[in-house]
Amino acid sequence: MSRPLLALAGVNTFYGAVQALKNVDLTVTEGEIVTLIGANGAGKSTLMMTLCGQPRARSGQIVYDGEDITTLPTHLIMRRGIAQAPEGRRIFPRMSVRENLIMGAESAGYRDYDADIARVFALFPRLDERQSQRGGTLSGGEQQMLAIGRALMARPRLLLLDEPSLGLAPLIVRQIFQAIRALNRETGLTVLLVEQNAFQALRLAHRGYVLVNGVITMSGPGAELLARPEIRAAYLEGGH
Repeated sequence: MSRPLLALAGVNTFYGAVQALKNVDLTVTEGEIVTLIGANGAGKSTLMMTLCGQPRARSGQIVYDGEDITTLPTHLIMRRGIAQAPEGRRIFPRMSVRENLIMGAESAGYRDYDADIARVFALFPRLDERQSQRGGTLSGGEQQMLAIGRALMARPRLLLLDEPSLGLAPLIVRQIFQAIRALNRETGLTVLLVEQNAFQALRLAHRGYVLVNGVITMSGPGAELLARPEIRAAYLEGGH
């Protein structure tokens, strides 16, 4: 296997005196979809935020594309080809769909803007239909599509997706996961996906990690984890 695009080694993160991540090791190779699953409060979003430098890892190392980014400021981390669609979407509600996408293109210097926005609209035709509509008036599913589209406008090598299915109807969840799969297959985009929806996430991912109370307890190919009885009992049979 080639050198990982992203590697966490022995990462420990704290909120004050409370330890949220404990000796976390995780790798993402270029071209992979890797998912991190776990119950609410397991530390999944903390891991995603630690990658982006807020909060900072207290110890351990985070390496991206061969460079140690553990202590870099957030704005410099995000300018290295990393883009995030955060939990809760965090779009600009008073801006139109097109204006939100323009904001996403800023870190890429607006190069190939027309081609990029056309690609987002091809991926999410609903956004094309609502180009002039304010972001805050979109449905939850449309806002999630917009958050992902805005991240894609930055032309990332690594896309971080934090709970993209949260609060959405099953049909919309399937559409969003199909779009992620298509992006990966057609462009080779590398994706790190944090999800409570273990079934959809493990079906999509090449590899997965299970996080329990800040500790990685299991890892392996997505299909293999999906078949494990302890995963099914904890996350797929009423334990979700």
